[in-house]
Amino acid sequence: MRIRNWYDLEVNSDRSEKVRYSCADVPYGFFKGRHSAYANNSMPAHWHEDIEILVPAMGEIVYNINGRLVKVGTGEGIIINSRRIHSSQTEDLRECYYYVLIFHPMLLCISKEVEHQLVQPFLTSSFDYILLQKGIQWHENILNWFSMIERKRNDRSSKSAIAGLINLIWSEVAENVTPDEKAQTERSQLTAMKAMIAYIDSHYAEKITLEDIAAAGFVSKRTCGNMFERFLFTPPMKYLNEYRLKRSIELLRGTNMTITDIGLVCGFSGASYYAESFRRELGISPSEYRRSLGDKCCEQAVLKLSDTLTLP
Repeated sequence: MRIRNWYDLEVNSDRSEKVRYSCADVPYGFFKGRHSAYANNSMPAHWHEDIEILVPAMGEIVYNINGRLVKVGTGEGIIINSRRIHSSQTEDLRECYYYVLIFHPMLLCISKEVEHQLVQPFLTSSFDYILLQKGIQWHENILNWFSMIERKRNDRSSKSAIAGLINLIWSEVAENVTPDEKAQTERSQLTAMKAMIAYIDSHYAEKITLEDIAAAGFVSKRTCGNMFERFLFTPPMKYLNEYRLKRSIELLRGTNMTITDIGLVCGFSGASYYAESFRRELGISPSEYRRSLGDKCCEQAVLKLSDTLTLP
């Protein structure tokens, strides 16, 4: 099994992840990563059908899962339920090395009865995540089985054993978590939020208003603003501006396009406005950033955007 970094996150227009697996015939993936590989040390908001388990090997991560902040440190872990919008950052650009396991719910469905009784009720319930901590026996069981998967990850003959360990992990969840019906309002908001994020992803290069974003989710402007604040901790127009800046950083790094052309294709009305926005958020101009790309220390400094998370 080849271990690849998790940071090369690929998403579709609706921000669903293009999930990859370690083996073509078994729907799970086990990867190692370092959080600094993301621009601004910030994993962008996304979602996927798969269940995700992340365990830091060194350092800590601050997750935003469906609008709830949770810090995960060394010795802990986190289970993120299927189809939850999540992103993460590290405080003060600190490094975090981690292992992450993803698996599709179908891996758990060994029979129709198991699917209907022990899988689907949990996927559609209000259980968004579980913070795995030492001192709680069933949490420790899951962390121990995760460690066993980590040790077996390079052995192609261990696919069945890993699938069995994943089912043992889920059996602990099914035994210790009581599923309940997720409120219809909550589900509707998540659907609307995904639609609005997808709209920005598809139309960021165009002139977009708050009304356009709200209309994509079939909500009012006020509700749109409240939802972005809840799920992404930022107003919608600020999210749009920073999304454009992040896309422009990709072009500054990977192309020879002029600064003016990059600003225009990323949705800024002109080169001066693009440069002003870039400097306001990153403390440096686009041209200065491009010149600094060979300086890793400088690169870390300029990637510190102004919307760092503050824990309550």
